[in-house]
Amino acid sequence: MRRSFFLPAAVIASAIILDQLSKAWIRATLDLGESITVLGPLSLTRVANTGSVFGLGQGHIIIPTIGSIIVLALIPIALQYASSHYAYVPDKVETICIALVTGGAIGNLIDRIWLSSVTDFIDIEIARGIHWPMFNIADSCVVAGTIVLVYSILTRGASVAGDTGDE
Repeated sequence: MRRSFFLPAAVIASAIILDQLSKAWIRATLDLGESITVLGPLSLTRVANTGSVFGLGQGHIIIPTIGSIIVLALIPIALQYASSHYAYVPDKVETICIALVTGGAIGNLIDRIWLSSVTDFIDIEIARGIHWPMFNIADSCVVAGTIVLVYSILTRGASVAGDTGDE
């Protein structure tokens, strides 16, 4: 039990620490709206996101705050339900993904509670004058964790469903 708890706890802690340290550095280095070019289309631009994903709903911080708390509460409930009803046990990759999503959600929730906004700073210009919505390390953890988790579950499900037991 102790060993199985260490990996997700380490991933969650690492995601939160990396996210919070990067945001603290950005807040200490750049004024709101200030930008520095890193390499080609990648810049660091400090913004205060008072909305939710992709900056939608600016000025309504309470909705994503409550949403984050609900998602964080539902993760262990969903895992317990999947385990008891479907005998689902996350493999190592899925465990890491769930931990990344959890750590990322906590990282942004910390900002929402303490700063009333989320510090976003990764700025990518996808075409001349067109920028991807700004994001941060926590967002990256949530998105990457979710994509890999869904892929893993779908491919695991497909291999189980396609397994006829014939050798």
